Amino acid sequence: MSCKSAPAGWKKDRHTFYPTTDLNLVSDPFNTSDREWLASILDARLSPVMERAYGVFRGAIRTNDMFVVRYDGGEEGQDRLRKHTDSSHLSFNVLLNDEFEGGGTRYHNRITKEAIDVNPAVGEALLSHAMILHEGLPTTKGTRYILVGFNTIDEKDPITEESTNLSIFSSWFFNFSWMQIRFREGAEQGTVNRRARSRLGAENIEGSILSNKYVTSLFRDLDNALTSLGDKFSSIRSGKLIADEKADEYMSVMDRAFIERTEVEQKLGIERSRGNGYSSWFQGQNIHLDVFGGYSG
Repeated sequence: MSCKSAPAGWKKDRHTFYPTTDLNLVSDPFNTSDREWLASILDARLSPVMERAYGVFRGAIRTNDMFVVRYDGGEEGQDRLRKHTDSSHLSFNVLLNDEFEGGGTRYHNRITKEAIDVNPAVGEALLSHAMILHEGLPTTKGTRYILVGFNTIDEKDPITEESTNLSIFSSWFFNFSWMQIRFREGAEQGTVNRRARSRLGAENIEGSILSNKYVTSLFRDLDNALTSLGDKFSSIRSGKLIADEKADEYMSVMDRAFIERTEVEQKLGIERSRGNGYSSWFQGQNIHLDVFGGYSG
């Protein structure tokens, strides 16, 4: 199926620098039942793995953008995505079909130039640090569909300001990976502030330390330095957290544990909240935080 005959609603303009042909799970034609069904699966099967693999409390995970991407083989449509990093802390993508040829994800080390290709099976989730340079390889035939999530690690919910119970040892203050992203966010916010002040006149915009060009440059330099350190001392490798022969058993156990947890919490009157260990999959999407983790619009 080419993009010309794709269902109405597919967009190519949501991501400015690295556009994909996609449907957002919140703003595009998915209903509440769709999101509730998907959230229950992610709560049961994915957030516990992300918590274990990256050492962050599952309630601190917030998806800032979740969408379905299509890559079309042949001359029409988008068949690949060039090298990039994601606008998040952690990223996941889940392969939704196998009626295609080609495709896959290639991860790059900027210093050593080494690269690895990863081709998950249908239903497998590919987890990675969002700042690893990667690309979507060409789909040569058919249409490849993947579910993508860009996930932010919050110390508090940016909308409700509810604590997520994230340990300070898992926060950006003690984690160089999250610190790097904070510096990048600070540099980007500083650039936006300075452009706004220049366009509208400094007297019309409240001053901020992030508007200072030297602070913005410092954040940018620190971001670049931590990026280089990460590539220098962290080799690129991939591995399966759950063996193929254990996958069905794992999903069954995790689904059952989630159902039992839900039943107990309902009996005890415990509300579903981030502080109680529920990730935020669809609330607070497509928002920007400043270097201090505050909501900036």
